[in-house]
Amino acid sequence: MKREVLPRRVRVLHFIHTMAYGGVETAVLNWVRTLDPERFEVHLACFANPGGTERPFIDAAHRLGLKVSTVPWHRGKPVLRAARALAELLRERSIDIVHAHNTYADLVTVVAARKVPVKTITTAYVWFEYDSWRRNLLQRIDAAVMRRFDCVTAHCEHTRTETIKRGFHDQAVRTLICGFETHRVELSTEERNRRRAGHGAAPGDPVLVNVARLYPEKAQDFLLECFARILENRPDAWLWLAGVGPLEGELRYAAQRMGVANRVRFLGFVADLPSLLALADVQVHPARIEGVPLAICEGMAAGLPIVASEVGGLPEVLAGGTNGVLVPGLDAKAFSHAALRVIDDRDHAQHMGQRARRFIENDYSLRSAVRRVEATYAELVPC
Repeated sequence: MKREVLPRRVRVLHFIHTMAYGGVETAVLNWVRTLDPERFEVHLACFANPGGTERPFIDAAHRLGLKVSTVPWHRGKPVLRAARALAELLRERSIDIVHAHNTYADLVTVVAARKVPVKTITTAYVWFEYDSWRRNLLQRIDAAVMRRFDCVTAHCEHTRTETIKRGFHDQAVRTLICGFETHRVELSTEERNRRRAGHGAAPGDPVLVNVARLYPEKAQDFLLECFARILENRPDAWLWLAGVGPLEGELRYAAQRMGVANRVRFLGFVADLPSLLALADVQVHPARIEGVPLAICEGMAAGLPIVASEVGGLPEVLAGGTNGVLVPGLDAKAFSHAALRVIDDRDHAQHMGQRARRFIENDYSLRSAVRRVEATYAELVPC
């Protein structure tokens, strides 16, 4: 009797340039742990940065039982050295597909793929005209590099449109939404109040939460200005900032200068985000640039009302304002007024949160997103 010979699983390496733990890192880990293990053998790699900024990503992967290989990033010909190290890793693991995330990962992947026969795919997350000529130049280089990939994807329709504007054919760019698990944490009133009290919030205090890296594009400096206005009307309000980044010191100083520091909590990296969101009343997300942040989707899955900037892919996921409140530009008066309306009209806020949750369950579930990723991989390497 002949033994059935099972086909070899397709070996996929996700390669990421990570500077802080955020939405891209969360999306990659969600994909990796959800891909069909009978069809795909998945590996992870990231740069070993001089400042050790990759550690939060590696630690998060380890908590999920995932190992991460590191590719050294040295001064002096860093791309060529990193490409040699990546090529060696690809040979060692017999990788079939490299899925690159972020600019430097794109560049190194393209160079390494010249040395090793491998299929390549990249995902674009956000395009923006920066004040810095260096960052704008880097974006133009990345757009040119992406043309060398076998497959180009974008994580939302807005980013797909922006990618096409940079010289890609309409049919050459497909959308791969990140997706995520839509469970939410249910707490008794007593337990919720007890946990909120651990952060200083009384049972009736409105808690606004912002989940984002502490970077200029995430506009937490603007959010503090808005919060100062909110406190003029609701002195019992709180602002919780969940995230890490280089601006933490500046933001702490700004909170002190504005006289709001006693109502602001810097929570750092939060591993169990659903449990935190269960304690909040409103999620606020101003931004200077944005794609579709996973933190917003997680807030919607938790049934939270959302107040966000009308920028990037946010109108896409908030359905033009149906699933949340969109505020044009960075207008502190308008943004704080929108947040106050949500705080004060609890029935409207609850209905908005329910609509948002239904939208996420129907359109952004992790399972449906991963099925699209698997289909894309199967086109590159049939399995």
